[in-house]
Amino acid sequence: MVKKYILILFIFLVLGCQNSSDENLIDVIIENPAINSGKNPEEGSSSTKKSFDREEMLKFIVNQIIIPSFNNLETNLAELKTSFDLFEEALTEENLTDLRNKWLEAYKAWQYVEMFNIGKAMEDYYLYKSNIYPVDTSRVNANIDSGTYDLENPNNYSAQGFPTIDYLLYGLDNDPSKVINHLRDNSKKRDYLGVIIGTLFDNTKAIKQNWNAVKDEFVKSTENTASSNLNMMVNDFIYYYEKGFRANKFGIPGGVFSSGALPDKVEGYYSEVFTKELALVAMTSIKNFFNGISFENNEVKGQCLKSYLDYIESEKEKLLSDEINAQLDIAERSINELDNSLVNQINSDLTTVLRTYDDIQATVVLLKVDMLQILNINVDFADADGD
Repeated sequence: MVKKYILILFIFLVLGCQNSSDENLIDVIIENPAINSGKNPEEGSSSTKKSFDREEMLKFIVNQIIIPSFNNLETNLAELKTSFDLFEEALTEENLTDLRNKWLEAYKAWQYVEMFNIGKAMEDYYLYKSNIYPVDTSRVNANIDSGTYDLENPNNYSAQGFPTIDYLLYGLDNDPSKVINHLRDNSKKRDYLGVIIGTLFDNTKAIKQNWNAVKDEFVKSTENTASSNLNMMVNDFIYYYEKGFRANKFGIPGGVFSSGALPDKVEGYYSEVFTKELALVAMTSIKNFFNGISFENNEVKGQCLKSYLDYIESEKEKLLSDEINAQLDIAERSINELDNSLVNQINSDLTTVLRTYDDIQATVVLLKVDMLQILNINVDFADADGD
């Protein structure tokens, strides 16, 4: 009879959760451990009901992480544009060095926004216009020769953005003075470089402005549905970690998905020595997002995936968030052990690259399976590589 009353109470509690008047609050039933263990429920404590404010979590992510990250990227791209103008006025090695440095700083700033492929960024194919590598050099040169091209054409996604700037600043020759000669002797090359820098800046500015316009409405979409902004953002984060970070930066160049290594498919292939640096910045962006660390001030922390998980698992001794962070630390240490040039590392010691890939892969399971199961969120993207 006692079990019957407990079951009825549990049903009423669940119905109460489902009919909550505030859809921004996630109601969690912390079940009596004795019920699941088969023990007499009276031997344990009574069940309790609590709420987690998912809108507050989205507010922090949008206002403290996403928008400041885009502000930073826009600022860096504006400086890149200015540096290009100075270079065009005076084609000197000093100005080329400054242009390259500004490109690198902007590329590092990009690592903080790439995971946010949602809303206007997704609709405008912002990611594809910004960071598709390897570069289609044949397409780039054809565009330069013709002088007419449409950067909105999907065929030109791999002929623009950061990788194409990398090609034009580093890939024309190993000698900086000869790179300058190429750009001096061929005004079309120089014009194309200016156009893709300007386009990247304009695209970024449009995405940032849109975030400022939609942020108040965006953070209200917290339902546990496939189309809610919260669920899509969580999925986008996992997709980025699995595909943009794990596969693109390490798996594909390392030959995980092919019959052999493909070192020419690393990020920053032509400058070469920044591949590790870019990956480490990306890892920082991943850890900061998961742990709710403000972009502008590392001392400021807010509601995030970690706090969401910790809330649901508040009665557990071993937290999934701790396991995720521990594995991310392992992956970060593994990346740090690589050569600054992933090309050199692949060619000299591929085993180390594959070990790094495995260390990164271990977190995929924790995020994609364990975390989503706890958060009761379904995967919204197809997976074809057996993860």
